[in-house]
Amino acid sequence: MNWSGFGRTVLRAKLEDMATEEQKDNLEENTSEVPSDRELFAGEVHEELSEREAFAGDEDFYKRLSDSAQDAAAGQPAGASQPPLVPIRYKYYFSNLQKVLVASIVAIVAILLYALLKSPPESATGRTTPTVQQMATTKPPAEHPVQKAPQQIQKPEFVFPPTQPLSLKVAETFYLQKDYDKAYTAYYQLHQTLAKNTEEELVRDFLQLRMALCMKKAAEPDQAKRLFRMVSKSRSPVVRVVANYHRSFLDVQNKQYLNARTRAYQAIALISAVDPRLRVDEFTPARDPASREPKAGDKDWVLSLQRDCYFLVAESMTRHILSLCDADKDLPGKLWSNPAEVDPFTNLNEAELRRLLNSGSEQLSKGLLSPQIQKLEHEGSSPRYSVVCHGASIEELLARFAANADLDISWAFGREPALEGTKDTIHKRPVSLYLPAATPEQFVTIAAGHVGLLVRLDEKGVVNIFNPADYSSLSEHVSLLTQDTISLWQRFLLAARPDERIPNAHFALALLQAQKGQVTDAIAEYKLVANRFSRTSLAPFALLHSSKLKTNLRDYPGAREDLKQLVEQYPDTEFSDQACLYLADATMKARLYDEAARLYRKVYHLGLSLESQTASALGAGRCFYEKKDYEAAAKWLTRYISLAADRTSSGLYWAYFLLGKTNIALRKPQQACDAFQNALAGPLSREEYVETVSALVKGHLEQEHFIKALDVLENIRSAAFSQKESIDILLLKSEILRAMGLVDKAIVALGDRAEYISDSQLKARISFELTNCYIAKGNLELARTNLAEILVLVEPGPFAHEAALELANVCLKLGQNSQAISVCSQLLALGPAEQIKQKALNILATAYTRQKNYDRAALTLLGQWNGTEATPHLLSSGSRLIGAGHRAQ
Repeated sequence: MNWSGFGRTVLRAKLEDMATEEQKDNLEENTSEVPSDRELFAGEVHEELSEREAFAGDEDFYKRLSDSAQDAAAGQPAGASQPPLVPIRYKYYFSNLQKVLVASIVAIVAILLYALLKSPPESATGRTTPTVQQMATTKPPAEHPVQKAPQQIQKPEFVFPPTQPLSLKVAETFYLQKDYDKAYTAYYQLHQTLAKNTEEELVRDFLQLRMALCMKKAAEPDQAKRLFRMVSKSRSPVVRVVANYHRSFLDVQNKQYLNARTRAYQAIALISAVDPRLRVDEFTPARDPASREPKAGDKDWVLSLQRDCYFLVAESMTRHILSLCDADKDLPGKLWSNPAEVDPFTNLNEAELRRLLNSGSEQLSKGLLSPQIQKLEHEGSSPRYSVVCHGASIEELLARFAANADLDISWAFGREPALEGTKDTIHKRPVSLYLPAATPEQFVTIAAGHVGLLVRLDEKGVVNIFNPADYSSLSEHVSLLTQDTISLWQRFLLAARPDERIPNAHFALALLQAQKGQVTDAIAEYKLVANRFSRTSLAPFALLHSSKLKTNLRDYPGAREDLKQLVEQYPDTEFSDQACLYLADATMKARLYDEAARLYRKVYHLGLSLESQTASALGAGRCFYEKKDYEAAAKWLTRYISLAADRTSSGLYWAYFLLGKTNIALRKPQQACDAFQNALAGPLSREEYVETVSALVKGHLEQEHFIKALDVLENIRSAAFSQKESIDILLLKSEILRAMGLVDKAIVALGDRAEYISDSQLKARISFELTNCYIAKGNLELARTNLAEILVLVEPGPFAHEAALELANVCLKLGQNSQAISVCSQLLALGPAEQIKQKALNILATAYTRQKNYDRAALTLLGQWNGTEATPHLLSSGSRLIGAGHRAQ
């Protein structure tokens, strides 16, 4: 065996194990403290290392290494040539860690050399990428834009070849042709090649604005929003106005309505800076700037954009309020605004573009150091103020204005301690605005809206400032926002010129008034839209909403009138089937069942949708049931049950209940019981549940299914029953036991419950059921006494008629024919139900026959019962019936 090779193998294995352990230790130490490259590779580099040099500082390890070598030599056989002891070469015993370190050195050196070779020399002009410190000094520090580096902007998927002409005009041509991909590429390449200095900063902002518009129109809102956010901090007022205007629409699309309101106010605050007609020296106090007619040669895009922004403010608040009230569903899509096709940069050469981009900067620079507020004196008009602010906080701006306008400021938010930090942040928000001639109310509204706040100026000159995102009581908060937004819409209507959005404003105003509870005013606004703007797409919606409000007021004829107008004038509207269905509902609620049934059948046979067919089948079944056309009612109710897609809806179980009642009227007790059983499985109300149980039990009684009837009563959930409902169930149980011949059990079940009930009518009903038990047992005298007492307690009505009929029947059974005749005659004079009347006539004829007064018996059977026994003084409360009962005693 080669012991020399074996020794070297053992030694190498130990060295590798120890190197591995050393590598692990070094890695653990590096996680807490990583030395720099200079520290790591400092010192002289040796090509060949001895053991002592390679493992310097570890004498124990070196000693073990020498001992291992000696042991390996001692283990060789005698006479074997011993190899000379030479230092271990580095090339044979590189550790893994050392290999990694050497490779890292080589890689770092290669990267540094590559970077140095590829970096272009700095141009002679010393051009560098603009930094925050290189921004124009006229811009306030609080609003320095963070310019995105060229590589951070999303690059286009393709670039123009070098042979393709590229200029601002080429890019504008693509943009106007709606080729937004190529337009974006052109603007991007112009932005990349434009000099990155202060002089070209505004043009670069304009190019980024155009890129954002291209992305927005190409349906890439996320990318567009990022670019809009960048350029909304531009030094150019017109760029900021257009960027905030389009940001507002993107926020509306994302349902961030309060943010949308803030962006719109930020656009309003600066739009006057780029319109020379709104300067102080050219302002005419007799007219509001928002309603000024454009003059010849003026760029009327400013006024159009300004009106759009005011509409956006009111729209954003309206949609926010409706979302808080969960009333933002089923609204017409054309109710809200769309971005105006207003482009101030169209058909401008380079010089005109630069002038437009710089327009307003001079005016804003006047408010750079502090807000500038000047009161304007105009005879015969309310005071107006010229206000310029560029970067000051909202707190400082309002404080200075309040001092000039003799107002008081009240911050009505942030009262909770946890919100103090938020309150301070809002107080310090910067404001940039230029209002050349504004009333105090206009100024505080725009200034507060610029930072997302809301103000109300009261009669005492106190400016109350609210945060629309901060509230403790939702109802009070919604009421405050609604009142403020109603005022916004009213001011918009006063200032707006003939505009296609006037019906939109009236419609939105009606929505808010309805939420506020001003239903009459809301109906008036809807009717105005429907009648004055009958050719707009909002007119049918206005009639529909008006009819709903009238239905809630139970003005069914008025709702029917609106819906009839809707169906007749707008038969092709997108919700014509729904409108016809609503018309049928209103007609049925007005108790015009024939007309309602006709409308329901019309909707059903149109077959426009499964939902409309299902609803119309149920409505038709209800109408026929009310008309007592039970065959037709059963047919339509069955159709509804077969069409109902939602097998758990309350309407389905209500239809089963109505079908059960219909089958009872058709004398189909088994079908009625099946329908009632299905109805009990649904979410019926407590009253409907008790009525369904009663009808089911009576259906089983009619079929003499007594056990089934008792099972129904045993399985009912009676925990939440009222006293009256509990008594109804008790009486049903007694009736079943009595029908089974278990009269004693029925009497025991009733017990003395009547003595512990204060309601006289309930007490009378229990006594009447006990009387029926006494009659079943043949105790007629006790039954007659109870009936006399019942007639003292009972009120006039069907139950009194039933008790009187039973008293006449008991008198007849006792042979007291005269008393029976007297009771029946007076009962018939009260005009009872037809079924009671027929039974009373039979008793009366029988009593006459027993008296052998056959002529009167015959006349009674012919319906001529009102003879000498019937007096004009009819008993109304059972007093004469009581007297007849006592005479019978």
